[in-house]
Amino acid sequence: MPNSTNSIPTNPRMAAVHTFGHPSAAPPRTGWVQRGRGAAASPGVPRQTPLLPAAPNGLSLSHGSGSDLLATWSAPSADATHGAATSYNLRFGPSGAGIWTGVVGVTSPYTLSGLTAGAAYDVQIQSGNSTGPGPWSATTTLSATASGPFAPNAPTIASLAASADGTNSKLRVAWTAPAVDGTHGAATAYNLRFSPTGTGTWTTVTGVTSPYPIAGLSGAAGIDVQVQGTNAAASPGAWSATSTGTTWGATVAPGGWVPATSQTHGASVAPNGGAQLVAVAAPTTVTGAAFAWSASNATVPTSGLISATGDGQANGWGQWFNAPATAGTYYLWLLAQGTGGVTTGALVTGPITVT
Repeated sequence: MPNSTNSIPTNPRMAAVHTFGHPSAAPPRTGWVQRGRGAAASPGVPRQTPLLPAAPNGLSLSHGSGSDLLATWSAPSADATHGAATSYNLRFGPSGAGIWTGVVGVTSPYTLSGLTAGAAYDVQIQSGNSTGPGPWSATTTLSATASGPFAPNAPTIASLAASADGTNSKLRVAWTAPAVDGTHGAATAYNLRFSPTGTGTWTTVTGVTSPYPIAGLSGAAGIDVQVQGTNAAASPGAWSATSTGTTWGATVAPGGWVPATSQTHGASVAPNGGAQLVAVAAPTTVTGAAFAWSASNATVPTSGLISATGDGQANGWGQWFNAPATAGTYYLWLLAQGTGGVTTGALVTGPITVT
């Protein structure tokens, strides 16, 4: 007997087609995670995919033991566009080279070891989670150091000039201490070397202090000078840049009139009304002489010179003049002069009090 219009088909294949489509078709995939089991389960909730994390915060580098670098950072914040970080990767390489060595699964702080002492390194850090890695952080750079003690940097020569003691055989050199940094220690002692200009024939003096008088030189000679710092390191520091000075070409000595150490301002120089000097060519010819008051006993005056004239003695020069118009402490310079009034020798007195 045929089935009635209200009956359920008994052919199972027809039932399958009615429910899913073609009998041989696979059941459709729903993409849902079921809360429970059985035909009566609720439709379920969508599977949630975490957002990628942001770059880590505050990447910084510091020196560890030896040439190690210590990298530290903090976790990035999770927000509406970034998920939480659950892991970190790090990469590093020679500064500016763009050549990276990667390390996965690191934690803060992380030690980078086996680095070349004195070389600068770029470091970046990256967050990750189950979705994948986030962006790399900005680059942080620091130079690796080796275990000390470290040799000093090169000192800087601050001044090099002929001595104002009347001789023609000395140069006075002064220098400043070198800077201390991650790969250079403080200088605790100094060496000095000098050579006739351009010859590279060095004479070395060890254990000197600034300022230092180089003696035993020839008159009117150009001299190259370098200074080197030392400390407990196995090797000394680098030599400084070369400075060149020239010794005086004449010698200067007091004459018969020597000013007293106490003077009255604006009055004739006591006790003789002036001063005298003796200037000898050694080897530069002396064509004139001068006196000058100055508040400095280190810088040769170039203005306010009081011209001297021959006083009738062999190589003698003298002049009458007054003490400074203003009270204070002064020094009197005795100067030998060559062609064109150029100073070729100098002698400065001790302090003279003007009241």
